Amino acid sequence: MRSNINKKIAPIVVAVVTVAAMLPILLMMLGIIGVAGGAAEDAMLVVTLPVLGVYVLAVGAIIVGVVVAMYQRLKEIDGGEEDEARKY
Repeated sequence: MRSNINKKIAPIVVAVVTVAAMLPILLMMLGIIGVAGGAAEDAMLVVTLPVLGVYVLAVGAIIVGVVVAMYQRLKEIDGGEEDEARKY
């Protein structure tokens, strides 16, 4: 059982580091959109807000993807997939 805990540390650490790196970027972009959203009549903002929106979606997808991958990996470790593979 102890070896399963050691195997779980790496996916959790990688997920936490990735989310910690991406979250400030996401919050910054959402803040820019929120501040600029009130002054959308400027032609430059009309062009830049959709681009920022695409970046927000991309960063959000990275965060969600990393968390889902971590969850799946933890389920694989709990299921003993590596232990079963050692039989062959």
